[in-house]
Amino acid sequence: MHKLNFHLDLLEKDNISTYYTELFNVETNKLVHTSSLTDSSVLKNNLVYIDDVPNYLNAKINTQSETIKLKKINTYQGSLINLGKYNNFSDYLLSEISTKERSEIRRRQKRLDHCIKPTYKMFYGAISEADYNMVFNDYKQMLVRRLEQKQSYWEELDYWEARHKSTFQLIHQKKACVFVIYHNKKPIAIYINSIFGTAMFNEVVAYDIDFSRFNIGILIFLKTIEWAINNKFELIDMSKGDFSYKERFRNGTYTFQNHIIYNNKELLMWVKANLLILKISLIYKLLPWLKKMKINTLYTNYKRIKKRHIFKAYVLEPNRDFHIEKIAKMDPLDDLKLINIENPAYGFLKKPSIDFAFLNVEHFDDIVVYNKESNENTYFFKGKNAIQKIVFK
Repeated sequence: MHKLNFHLDLLEKDNISTYYTELFNVETNKLVHTSSLTDSSVLKNNLVYIDDVPNYLNAKINTQSETIKLKKINTYQGSLINLGKYNNFSDYLLSEISTKERSEIRRRQKRLDHCIKPTYKMFYGAISEADYNMVFNDYKQMLVRRLEQKQSYWEELDYWEARHKSTFQLIHQKKACVFVIYHNKKPIAIYINSIFGTAMFNEVVAYDIDFSRFNIGILIFLKTIEWAINNKFELIDMSKGDFSYKERFRNGTYTFQNHIIYNNKELLMWVKANLLILKISLIYKLLPWLKKMKINTLYTNYKRIKKRHIFKAYVLEPNRDFHIEKIAKMDPLDDLKLINIENPAYGFLKKPSIDFAFLNVEHFDDIVVYNKESNENTYFFKGKNAIQKIVFK
């Protein structure tokens, strides 16, 4: 049996013609792939199983043999944004986002731009090896650190090596793009997307959890939408997953399908194909019940335990209780020691200092941090507008 992933094995590798003669995008009303014939020898002699085909791409086969059959099985729900409905990014926001949420998005974006003065970069068509390796290494670190925080696991980690090897070339071929938000030349949020024609597929987002106060995962997602609209993309495929942000920002849904292609006249292949069809159909009918029984949670925990070596370098500091006091003036400087919070030894202060910048509308690089020498559990954050005392218990 040939088991293939529609996205990784067909789209990225330009291998569509082997299996399909036509792909018609019903969302954009455009024919996105056509060829005269599929590879009859491959389809006639093999049981082919292709997973994760979005049903808005209406797929057809046309071979010289009438015995080749295509069975489509519905699996997961996916989310999408049809960009053809909007003239610009402002149209999208006005159409899809509530007044209250638009106001909150603007507030956090202005606060981010003021507090850290970030730079924004989309890599599409070109990227240096140095930039690429830094982005991918930081993306993995941020992703693992976020999963460690959530005590969770994501299968994306299983494909990190393969993605790392392939995406550099895909960026240069304009089959992938990577949007990055930088603070002081260091990535703090990364969004990796793949490209097929005028469709963008959201692959993975990772961000520095120390900047979570800014809701930076949402901000980079919206920046990606804005870039896609400005560059005449017609659709953003947000893929599968029951995430609240997808419900908030999508304007449509679709169904993933698994495709089984087989030779109807080969008895053994016919038996194997129909058993496979029965098995897959049964699994996805049982899926809601399995989720209700939290089997998916048990599986995630199992994967996390199995892959625990990945997380060893990213074990977070235990949460330390502390209280915050907003004060008018500092303690005497002769009892204070200036510290550098970029020093890993003071990593536990990074997020509180960023939160201080956010809440007091301070520029992060203007903040000076002191440790009280007579009480090592006491620290001071001093900006241009405010002073804060933080005492750890």
